[in-house]
Amino acid sequence: MTKEELEVKISTLQTLVTQKNEELAQYAADIERLNDELKDLNKPKLTGSQLDELYQAIEQGIESFDFDDCDNYETDFHIDYDNRIAIESMSFHNADELVRVVYNEAREIFAEIKEDDNQLNKD
Repeated sequence: MTKEELEVKISTLQTLVTQKNEELAQYAADIERLNDELKDLNKPKLTGSQLDELYQAIEQGIESFDFDDCDNYETDFHIDYDNRIAIESMSFHNADELVRVVYNEAREIFAEIKEDDNQLNKD
């Protein structure tokens, strides 16, 4: 083979490799998209306005929770080097109550259906 023939062959192979890499990238993107569709397949479907209502219900639940109630926190104090009392650690230990308040607010915008009813969310 001549030098020109080898260069043409190398160029052709590089072009093929580039094309195959682009195809592989497209296949990977398709697989990711299909996996997302599979994940969403059995989720209940909501419209944009329903999602907005859900957001507002969660916001109301969080706003109605009393974060100022000191019984919601556990604090450990210590004395600083200059004899001042300081908080060494503070933890929020009432997350279950926060979840309950948010859940109750969010639940108000939904009507519960029974599994045996033929009103389940369908595509």
